[in-house]
Parts: sequence; structure tokens; C-alpha cells
Amino acid sequence: MNQPRQTLRHIAARAVLALAAPLAAHLAAPRAASLAAPLAASLAAFLAFLPVAGSVHAQAAAAYDYAFERDLFKTRFEHEVEFRAAAIHVAWGAEALCDQTTQVEPFVLLSQHAIRRRMSSKDIELFRQATGMDDKWRVVWTDEAAPEEMKLGSAVTAINGRKLPGGGTKFEFGALFRGGSVVSNDDGGFWDVMLKARAEAAKGTPMTVTLESGETVVAETQTGCAGSVTASSFDSEPDAFWRQGTVRAKIPANAMLEANTRDEFRWLAAFGTYFQASKSAIEKVQQAEGVSNGFVVGKILTMTLPGMGMLLTAVEAQAEKTIVVDSIVGNADLFANEVVASLGGDPTAGMRLSERMAGKQMKVDAVLMGAFRLSNAAEHARRIKLIQQAQADEEKRQTLAQEEAQRQPLPPPSQLPALVTR
Repeated sequence: MNQPRQTLRHIAARAVLALAAPLAAHLAAPRAASLAAPLAASLAAFLAFLPVAGSVHAQAAAAYDYAFERDLFKTRFEHEVEFRAAAIHVAWGAEALCDQTTQVEPFVLLSQHAIRRRMSSKDIELFRQATGMDDKWRVVWTDEAAPEEMKLGSAVTAINGRKLPGGGTKFEFGALFRGGSVVSNDDGGFWDVMLKARAEAAKGTPMTVTLESGETVVAETQTGCAGSVTASSFDSEPDAFWRQGTVRAKIPANAMLEANTRDEFRWLAAFGTYFQASKSAIEKVQQAEGVSNGFVVGKILTMTLPGMGMLLTAVEAQAEKTIVVDSIVGNADLFANEVVASLGGDPTAGMRLSERMAGKQMKVDAVLMGAFRLSNAAEHARRIKLIQQAQADEEKRQTLAQEEAQRQPLPPPSQLPALVTR
């Protein structure tokens, strides 16, 4: 660091002397003498300041510990883990609505290779420090059904005997026209292994997980929607929503990073799941006489919650009316509302999220609701809450009836029916 400061001093000295020489030539000798001393003193003070300023700058750079960057990476990573866990819960909860079902694992694996954006070596280092991630596929979330051996942070090397690959790269031609990075990471190899293991589990083959220690454990899977809904906190296209048929759907990273409650994460996962859901099941919940694109409130709840059929009759004047939507994304809004409600959540979660994103003028393809979609979603959520209230009232009525029956005194022995003996 000394060489740059010496160069700066020399440059400054030459500049000051170059300015002072013409001035001195035009001054009378007595006046030049009177100015020489102050000028020399000022020049000496300026040159003395340079190495001090450079030293302070160097010390400040050395003292900067990148705490902000580490906290940012940690927060983004936590959002992604929360979203992927929500996607698994939604896949399980919406199983009755999907044409194609499979067995879904009770854990989430992530790696540095899942980052879908090129990052500098310094950023990669900070990401590792903040999250504990590296180039291995590690356990970042487990459901209670996961094997005890799968501890958080454990590295997994293979599933059903297939080795989990390292990250690859993908050339995105469309990025040329958007001005973005044309090269991004691709976790497609990981999903190739995972989706095959899910399909094999659906056929009766247990899902086996090989840990870094060499130990193999069996993961108990549960039936859920086939395919996967994903999102990456470090996405080269954070505003884009896309789908690959019924195999994968990607939620805009911007929306996932703005979500801050479990219901909002689940709403986003359910929104993506709609595009993989059963065509026949969706047609059933959309059926309404004279309206081809209607959405009948409460039918998803009927399919997903046992005993909901009798509750619908209590609010059928409100809940059975058809809400008309003008596009497939409008149907996805309502689908997500009901899936969140069926998991015990607040059906207005998606509205709150969308309103915040609109207020911040965020770019989130498909997910952001316009005025018409928001109006539909609000009315739909209101009706769902009527059903939820009817459910709560029915449960309370049954509980009170049971308590009242228990408080009733037993009849005296004389009133009990006599035992018939032979």
C-alpha cells in the first residue's frame, strides 16, 4: 500500500510547484519572499496529510467485516428454506387435486450449487460463512417423519443409490436481450435424481438416503402432487415465473423474498402448484351452471377437509355463489386461497403479500394481482372465512353437547334396566 501513496505525494508536489512557479515569477522579489514561507508550510502540511489519509482508508477497509452482506445472504437463505418447506406441505395438502401424484420426501436439501446466479468468489465465501452451505447437498429442513439420522447440516451423497451431482451451468440466450447474465447455475441434475426417487417410491420402492458417512437410511414419504415448485434466493431472473409442464414451476424470487409468514410462503407454493394440479379436479371446482370459467367457493375445502360437506350447507347462500375470473392466474389465486385455508391458515395471505409488492412497485411476473384479481380474491377470502367460522361454530357446538352429556347425572339403580338372567 506504500507505493500508491508515494506516487500520490509526488504528483501533488509537482502540481503545487507547477502552479507556484508562474506566480512567483510575476511577484516582486520582496513579496515573493514574504509568500515563500507560508506557501512552503501549506505544501508541507498537505503532503504530510496524504499518507495519513491513505493509512486511514486502508485501516477502514481492513476493519470492514462484511456483516451486512453476511446478514443479507443469511436472510435470503432462510427465506428459500421456508419456501421449500412450504412447497412440500402444499404438495401433501393438495394431493387430492392433482392428476399425477407421487411420494414426496420429508426433508429439504440445498447446496451452493442451487444458487441460480453467478457470484464472485468473495460473495461465495460470504455465503458459505453465513449459511454453512458448500458444494455438498446438505439437510436444511426436516419434517417429523424424517429419519433421526438426518440432522440439520448433514451431507447427503446419494438418493436411491444415485449420486447427487455437483452444480452445472446453463446458457440463457434470452438474457442477451434483457441485459442480464447469460450464464447461470443449474440444479437440474439434482432434480433428475430426486424426481426419479419420488417416482420409484410411488411404485413401492422405499426412498433410501446415503449420508456422507456412508450410512444409508430409509425416508418415510407421503403422497403429494407430482412435480415441484421451486424458487431461488439468488436467481438470475428474480422477477420471472415459468413452468415446465407438470414437472416444475418457478416462483419469482422477488415474491419469495418479500413473503414473511408461513401462510404467505404456502400461498406462493400453492399458486405454483395450481399449474400442475389435476385438470379434472379443477374442472369440478369450476363447474357452475351457465358460467364456464366460474370458481365455486368451498369445493377445494370439501375435498381436502374431512366432514366439510355438512358445513357448506350452513353458509351455502354465501359460499356456493360463483366467482368469475378472467384468466388462469385468477383461478390460481383462488386455488391458493383455499389450499392455505385447508392447511389451517389465513386465506387473505396472498392479498396482503400482493398489496405490499404493489406498494413497492416490485417486478413479479404472474403473481402480482391487479385490481380485478384483488377484488375477486377479497370476496373469495371473505366467503372462505364464513366457512371457517361455520366449522369453528360446529366444533364448539359438538364440544358443548359432549360436555353437557357428561354433566348429566346417572339414573338411580331402580331405573336401570334389569339384567336378564337365565
